[in-house]
Amino acid sequence: MSGHLRQYYETWREQVKSCLAFAEAVIDFGEDVDESALLEILPTAAQVLAEMKTHLEDGRRGEIVRSGVKLAIIGPPNAGKSSLLNELARRPAAIVSPLAGTTRDVIQVNLDLGG
Repeated sequence: MSGHLRQYYETWREQVKSCLAFAEAVIDFGEDVDESALLEILPTAAQVLAEMKTHLEDGRRGEIVRSGVKLAIIGPPNAGKSSLLNELARRPAAIVSPLAGTTRDVIQVNLDLGG
């Protein structure tokens, strides 16, 4: 991801991951940690939530966060487009064959890459 919004998204991602890791540690080691320790992540979680809400209420500028990016995988026959899609989807979403022109239909897959 690049562009001027990258820093926001990366910061939010790291903050959310940190909160999740802390919560998981409290759950995993609950008998050794007071559950009130979860209160420590509330300010960070609230801050991230507030920033995301502000970002999403900005008209259409937050559209990518709300609906994602649509893209097409294009190329000549037997270039590996279906294989690439299957790798990204981590499932057999498209037929892979040594015969050229096997995939003729539009294939749509919703992916969460690096998120």
